[in-house]
Amino acid sequence: MGNACVNPKSYSAARTNNINNVRGQKSVEMKDGVKSSGRSKDARSLKTLVGFAKVANRSMEPKGVSESMVHFFEIVSQEHCDRRNVVRAGCLLRWMDICACLSAEKHGQLSSVTLSMDDLSFDIPAVLGDVLEISATVNNAFNTSMEVGVQVLSMSPNGPRIHCRAYFTFVSLDHHGVKCKVPKVIPETESERDNFILAKERRQLRFKKKEMIETLLSQVLSEGGEKGEDEIRGRAMTDNPEVVRAHPIKSQTSVKPKAWTGNRKRLSIMLREGFAEPIAPNSAHPERVVRSMTESMLQMTKVVLPSDANHMNNTFGGNIMSWMDDAATVCAIKHIRHPSMKPDTGLATIAVDSMAFLGPSMTGDRVTFFAQINRAFGTTLEVGIRVEAQALGGPMRHINSGYLTLMAVDSRGKPTAVPKIEPDTEKQKEQFLKAIGRRQLRMERKKLTGENKNTGLSWNWSDEMANEISIANIYGLLKVANAYDLPWKREELPKDVQANNIFDMKMEVTRDTWGLGVATVRISGVVSCKMSSMFTKIMDVANRKNWDVAIQESKVMKNVDEHNDVIWTAYPGKLSGKDAKSKDFCLYRSWRMDDDRYIVSSRSINHPSVPPTDDYVRGEVLPSGFILTPWIMDDGMTDWRDDTKQQQTSFDYVVQLDKTAQEMAGFGNPDSPYIKIMVKS
Repeated sequence: MGNACVNPKSYSAARTNNINNVRGQKSVEMKDGVKSSGRSKDARSLKTLVGFAKVANRSMEPKGVSESMVHFFEIVSQEHCDRRNVVRAGCLLRWMDICACLSAEKHGQLSSVTLSMDDLSFDIPAVLGDVLEISATVNNAFNTSMEVGVQVLSMSPNGPRIHCRAYFTFVSLDHHGVKCKVPKVIPETESERDNFILAKERRQLRFKKKEMIETLLSQVLSEGGEKGEDEIRGRAMTDNPEVVRAHPIKSQTSVKPKAWTGNRKRLSIMLREGFAEPIAPNSAHPERVVRSMTESMLQMTKVVLPSDANHMNNTFGGNIMSWMDDAATVCAIKHIRHPSMKPDTGLATIAVDSMAFLGPSMTGDRVTFFAQINRAFGTTLEVGIRVEAQALGGPMRHINSGYLTLMAVDSRGKPTAVPKIEPDTEKQKEQFLKAIGRRQLRMERKKLTGENKNTGLSWNWSDEMANEISIANIYGLLKVANAYDLPWKREELPKDVQANNIFDMKMEVTRDTWGLGVATVRISGVVSCKMSSMFTKIMDVANRKNWDVAIQESKVMKNVDEHNDVIWTAYPGKLSGKDAKSKDFCLYRSWRMDDDRYIVSSRSINHPSVPPTDDYVRGEVLPSGFILTPWIMDDGMTDWRDDTKQQQTSFDYVVQLDKTAQEMAGFGNPDSPYIKIMVKS
């Protein structure tokens, strides 16, 4: 929960130096016949023995996910809110970090510290009076680190409302501050198995994020051309005669301030909360104003008190993140303090980029936050923050860096334009440019995690986002396969399509999946076949007709990597009983293989290797495919790993069809030839 260090030796050294500096290097030797106030050697030895005993007696047996479950409740009061009665992002970050730490320590049975937090967006705000339930579980363990999933929801008359989800990485430390191994995690439910698999994927993405941002930035610059690069570097803005240059001195004299005639109580609240200064707005548009990046720079210092630290004297990671949010908010307030902005303009943190703690800070440290506006995007601002810690009389240490996105809102909570920003130095220009890459990554991830009814169901291919697309593909299938909140309707299976080697088969249908106009069919059952053999048959595109008897043609168009490829499939248009043009699909296929589950998911994608043609009508599908698990007999005597015995596999086959695909299949007609063919397949 405090700041963690990547290198355990550096962590231990930094911890020792800080303790010595704070305590003034107290000695336990006799001086003038009087012992100093330091701890005795016997006391320190006892503490060491107790620490060793805790590590030695700790069980390393694998643990179920439910054993690490922690629930944390907070009633939102006025002290947690801004002037709009919305919970401050810093408070949420602090609560989430505490809950995540409790879960990590419950699993590892040792003190745990925050190593990193993944990207986080605040989609639905929590407000004054809400009762928030913050829950956390360990999703997976990787030798010495753990991924902890945290969810924040509130109770409402219409049921629980999810505000945000986040993923933290924690490490367990012994009494010397050295990283220790943690027990493995055993997922027990379908949802826990899903998070167990996806945790491995997210871990790989954390290592590749910096490279992805650089690549996306290069892509944006190349697509924007020379004009786009001018705009990014700010030259086009300064050459525009409509742009109002706002320097620290000129901005105060360009427009004569009018007397404040508003309510004094409202004015005092605004000034206390740090919102825009009471200057009546002028006729200039904020989006035409350009302010200096140097002008927005801010330096804020905090002293770490005992109440800010955990039981290891490390500063709470949640407190560091909360202070970073405060620094970002004040920095953004400085930027919007301009006569062109309305006096009641407020700010809301809407996203936090992933944060990695580079080193510890301890009780008594002076923690300094250096913040500046890196980029303005219409109504939002990206604020970059560097965090340094210093023990009394010691050197400054870089312990964290992060990027927060804030949105300017008016008195009704609607987004409002903000002044633009212009870099002054080469270092600022570098941050100014990289902000484009970070924003592009956030936008691409938003597209992958949320479907858009207005832009179609197919993703646009991007080499830079291949790993993200793969994870979203697997997640999309798991999400709908286990979506018990959807209005599933049990459908009777045609008697003439019951296969001899499949039993306990059922089919469920939902007509509109999450309001996207997509119908979903879910067929489940048990087949007399080895799980590995069934997986091999599914993956064999050339012989797909052996199990997908409706298909007309199928082939692999591009091998992306060892777990992903691009395939093309075609189906005859008369499957619905009517003559029509054949339908084709360009699909991105992803697969994963664990000891006890195989997953194959395919979804529509716009890939240059498979352009649409006049010979086919291009159809679209959301993530569809198979989830295979070994079927265990109720007698508990059957071991699915025993190759000498007859093995059986439990399967879920999920298909999500758009309107074109539904028409092709004659969806809605239980006697449709395609429905029969799909079940028989």
